[in-house]
Amino acid sequence: MSSFTELASLPEERIPGSFHTAREIAQQPDVWVKVLDLMEARAAEISSFLRLSGAVGSGDAAVILTGAGSSYFIGRAVASQLRNRLGREVAAVPTTHFVTHPESLWNPRRSYLVVHCARSGDSPESLAAYRFMKRTRADARHLVITCNEGGALAREVKSDPAALVITLPAQTNDRSLAMTSSFTSMALSAVSLGWMDALPRLRRAMEPVRAAARRIMEEHGDALEEFSARAFVRACYLGSDALEGAMHEGALKMLEMTAGRVIAICDSFLGVRHGPQVFINGQCLIVACLSSDPRVRRYEMDLLRELRQKGQGAGMLAISARDDPEIGRIADQVVAPVRPDEEIPDELRIFTDIVACQILAFNASRGLGLMPDNPSPGGVINRVVQGVTIYDP
Repeated sequence: MSSFTELASLPEERIPGSFHTAREIAQQPDVWVKVLDLMEARAAEISSFLRLSGAVGSGDAAVILTGAGSSYFIGRAVASQLRNRLGREVAAVPTTHFVTHPESLWNPRRSYLVVHCARSGDSPESLAAYRFMKRTRADARHLVITCNEGGALAREVKSDPAALVITLPAQTNDRSLAMTSSFTSMALSAVSLGWMDALPRLRRAMEPVRAAARRIMEEHGDALEEFSARAFVRACYLGSDALEGAMHEGALKMLEMTAGRVIAICDSFLGVRHGPQVFINGQCLIVACLSSDPRVRRYEMDLLRELRQKGQGAGMLAISARDDPEIGRIADQVVAPVRPDEEIPDELRIFTDIVACQILAFNASRGLGLMPDNPSPGGVINRVVQGVTIYDP
């Protein structure tokens, strides 16, 4: 048992201010089973809706994945695999863009399915983006993935004959300010849209993912706590393609849970050289999520060697499917949770690797004397976004 799993097993009175976040991170492997159960139970209904929308079958609808903050990063993390699985144009666009520029992205010659991800569905942009889309592209269909059946978005969309709502188990509606199990659960639902004809295969593919996520908590929890104790006020997260999307979420977890005391950015391994590399100074942690693709990994390792040669960073954490000697020589800490007899494609590592980032941010928050459940008690940020006035376009 690691320090993290021990914390996650304690009652609330023993870890006030940390209880919900620890429990919500720890519950993820079990919650994913419930999400897959739900998707299988509604498979016929969802598949029919996808065919009617043109996202599968003979239609040719473009798919837009939308949300704000963590919900937008879900789209960044799953867009590539949905593009490959559906054979459709798939793009991730934040709801915040649709609120300010509701007409800017539609192609009049294309039909659209918009997939909305929303933990609560109560943020002003969630509902406004949907309403503005209905005005600007009345023919578009909408699929809402939410953790809150009683949210404003779910309630309104349920009456729309051109829409479908998927409400995840109540357990996924995280009570903590920062999204953890709600992020991965909605991401798994979004991924499932590309597997509706093969959900049993996806369930089998998720078994080593669940096992690897547990190993991160149980076998790497102490190392992540030790790494979080380094002296740093910045963090740079690096990833490629789907893993870059997951690392955007990882950077946001660090920023949120430390109430901005740690400034976190994210970029691709190749992109960071184009200016953002100057961010990586002696007070900056490097969190590098390495691809399993040998061709991609060559580019990534080149950058890590360069950072090490230049003496950049307060410490380097490498997250990899499997360890190898060179990674161990370059990085200060390696999280490599996949066993030799297991196979996890990078597209599904978004579920494992983000767990390491969640635990890292959780420990950093506690190390600063903050409460991860609500690290911003002054209300600078809130669990549900507040203070946004919506103006008609």
